[in-house]
Amino acid sequence: MKIGILSSFPPRKCGIAYLTVNLFDRLRAQGHSLVTFGIDESESQHPLNTRTLTGLLEILPILEREGVQHVSIQFIISFYGKKHFGLNFLLLLWRLRRRGIRVIVTLHEIHYLRSFGQVFSQPLDLFHIALEGLIARLSAGVIVHTETQARIVRGYGMRNVRCVRLGIRTQPVPRDRKNLDKALFFGKLAPIKGVHLFAGIARACPGVHFTLATSVEAKFVDYQRQCERELAGIANLTFICKEWIGDEEKDKYFADADVLVLPYVSGHYQSGAASESGVYNIPVVLTDLGPLTEVPDTFGNGIVVKGFEPQAFRAAIETIFADYPKYLEGVSRYREAANWDKAAEGYVAFLQS
Repeated sequence: MKIGILSSFPPRKCGIAYLTVNLFDRLRAQGHSLVTFGIDESESQHPLNTRTLTGLLEILPILEREGVQHVSIQFIISFYGKKHFGLNFLLLLWRLRRRGIRVIVTLHEIHYLRSFGQVFSQPLDLFHIALEGLIARLSAGVIVHTETQARIVRGYGMRNVRCVRLGIRTQPVPRDRKNLDKALFFGKLAPIKGVHLFAGIARACPGVHFTLATSVEAKFVDYQRQCERELAGIANLTFICKEWIGDEEKDKYFADADVLVLPYVSGHYQSGAASESGVYNIPVVLTDLGPLTEVPDTFGNGIVVKGFEPQAFRAAIETIFADYPKYLEGVSRYREAANWDKAAEGYVAFLQS
């Protein structure tokens, strides 16, 4: 099958780009040919024009020339230009639908109303909810990464929704050390990720060394400075902050750690960093935030912490270290269910159905 792909690709410094390139490699390995359309400086066959309202429509003659009847799109609104409020993307979906091209959209961020007060405190969420509902209605189907998200999107009135778990590479990282005493945070440095909470968590766990390996965008420089102040002088904590952390350095951080700790304070979609539990064969501790908890709840690869108190994180880490083989078995179950071969099969089955 020939599949049109709209996504970000490396070397763009984007987690989705580096994750989904594995999906596209598996699709090719399974015998499918891809026609790729990339965001910004992505390495793809064709660039996407997100500068104007009708710029995305420039892909239509290319799809026709290539004989593409199936299109897979990776969607985050920032990929396609927030200045258009998603209208350029909806226009593209409408035109593809009129041409009879089957389009499956992967929604990487799902917004939903968690309380009435959210209407006033986060009115932008209402816009995202409306946009995601329209995308669901204009596309042939929607892929999300958790069953919780699938239920939310079905609530928009779109029935053709499937959960295809965020695929993972399954690297052979052994976990056979006797002394378990190293914890890792890995990911983007942003207030919602809760990195500042490690000041309390590290002090509550004096026998554990915490490595915080983060990358930062310019808009969060003030938060970076806050974290540097609050985390300074803690003997059992190393705070690393760079523009980007490459794969080789990332592999080392994960190989050296015994548990992944993600004290997110806000969020309503899955975490790429949480999925690294399966990639690197490591148990995870994370906070109770909607779809974020579905993987540990389903596979038992970690512990979900209720609340943000340092002692709660200490108890979770100690529980994992006390019965480490049990949580590694949970990681194995997750790796089996979410490897990229399974993800690619899920994408193709949905495109063809």
